[in-house]
Amino acid sequence: MPNQSRLTEPAPRATDKRKVITLTAAHLPASAVVLPEDVQDVRAFGSESVEAGLQAQATVINEKLAAMKTDIEATREYHRVGALRGQVLDADGATVITNLFTAFGVAKKTASVAFSTATTDVRKACLDVKRHIEKKTGGLVVSGFPVLCAPDFFDALTGHESVKAAFDNWQAAQDRLGGDMRKGFTYGGLNFIECADEVVSGNTTIPFIPAGKAQAFPNARGAYVTYNAPANYNEAVNTVGQAFYAKAEPRRMGKGWDLEAQSNPLTLCLYPEALVEISAA
Repeated sequence: MPNQSRLTEPAPRATDKRKVITLTAAHLPASAVVLPEDVQDVRAFGSESVEAGLQAQATVINEKLAAMKTDIEATREYHRVGALRGQVLDADGATVITNLFTAFGVAKKTASVAFSTATTDVRKACLDVKRHIEKKTGGLVVSGFPVLCAPDFFDALTGHESVKAAFDNWQAAQDRLGGDMRKGFTYGGLNFIECADEVVSGNTTIPFIPAGKAQAFPNARGAYVTYNAPANYNEAVNTVGQAFYAKAEPRRMGKGWDLEAQSNPLTLCLYPEALVEISAA
């Protein structure tokens, strides 16, 4: 802001221009069927007698709905990790549902660390990642710099010559002080956390973090959000979206029940330019 004469009027501040970004919520439906034979002569867990008809049906219906909710919640968590990586992927681990880099018009930031070379300055590489995140988070209050690591990446990091001594000392300190080692190993300003979580799609197991990769992101309030769109049911039109929906209705001629559960999340990182994918080289 330049110095001006007291006799002149200050120039008005330019108005920030907004850009509308259209994003579509995912649709995650699951269905199941409860047939009469699923209920006939089936005892509830821990029970010594067969339940009465309606009570037995309600038990089986609730159990199947709970199982579907568990599957959907696992997928929602997979979408959350996808948002931390800048791309929300479908169940096949390849089809992109939401590309946050394209949507926000920013470039994906990547880094490579040569763990196979003994002279690599790993601390410097970590600090470079941290500096990039700090630069791209603007006025956000960042309370930490977590890095979710594939198991092989974590092993390569902690086994490198320049890191091994620090890791061994850290482990010893955690044991001595009774600390929780699951909170992650901090090195070069980054908090490395091994992530071995995975989801199963058909006969394929898909890891949250691909082999040889790690994902660094800012731990900052307001940087991430999940919106829930309404279900495609008549009663849900023009209502506030809920995280989960579930319905059960009788089948034709009263031959059991059709069940459906669904969720419609839109999971976002609002600062995708601050995300850094690190590769082990």
